[in-house]
Amino acid sequence: MTEMTSQVDGDLGVIHPSPSILASPIHFYRNIVQNKSMIWNFIRRDVRIRYRNSLLGYIWTVLQPLLLAGVYYFVFTIIAGQEEELYPIWVLIGVITWQFFARSLNGSITSISRNANMIKLIYFPREIFALTTVGSNAIITGLSLLVVIPFIFYYDLPFGLHFLWLLAGLSISAVMALGIGMMLAPLNTVHGDIAHLFQFITKAGFFLSPVMWTLRMIPASRSDMLNYILLNPMVVPLEMMRCGVDGSEFQIEMAWVAYSIGFTLVSLLLGVIIFIQTESKAVKYI
Repeated sequence: MTEMTSQVDGDLGVIHPSPSILASPIHFYRNIVQNKSMIWNFIRRDVRIRYRNSLLGYIWTVLQPLLLAGVYYFVFTIIAGQEEELYPIWVLIGVITWQFFARSLNGSITSISRNANMIKLIYFPREIFALTTVGSNAIITGLSLLVVIPFIFYYDLPFGLHFLWLLAGLSISAVMALGIGMMLAPLNTVHGDIAHLFQFITKAGFFLSPVMWTLRMIPASRSDMLNYILLNPMVVPLEMMRCGVDGSEFQIEMAWVAYSIGFTLVSLLLGVIIFIQTESKAVKYI
């Protein structure tokens, strides 16, 4: 039988059982299943709140990445003379994907501290907040991807099963952001510098990752840099997303795909364990 310990929830003075390390993933899964309606309601709330006071409302989900991609297109294609025909759509997909990852990651890291008032009122599984952040950003990203439809017709891109690459790329990005975010959320309640650090990291990663450029744009003379670039686990989902739109062949070696997926799954496992084991202590600092 799994050994259980008890921890006192510092915010409410209520004793809640804390599972063992090995039982933490099962505890996490059970909480998701038992609270799926609450998670969905929180996701819908977050999506509504994000655009509640804006004149254009949900149009911003399409307009924001389109405007940002337009700026990069102007700088790199018109001014710098980038000659790749599909460059505008490559940039657009890169921007949408990276924004999804960055917002999900940073939102998950601050998921406990941002919801301090609600946590102090009533007890329920705190991992719900991180799941809500990723879920609401996934919906907004899905709406943002509608902007690529006119580009598909304009460039006469094919329709087919390659669209499944979009699902694969978004899934890896979501799980990676959730795992890393849950790993750091308890620590962020003690040291708020974590959130500021990762806001910088995601901004720097925007330029270091193939967002405004692609792997095929790396000159042959610098091909030795490819293995170093692929150490970034977000490279694989970014390339998956582009292949899912333009129908091109996915050319990254399976070993690097396995590395990215492995990094993602390990991040989720560690994130779940660390979060479940430490969140009841972390809420004492909010």
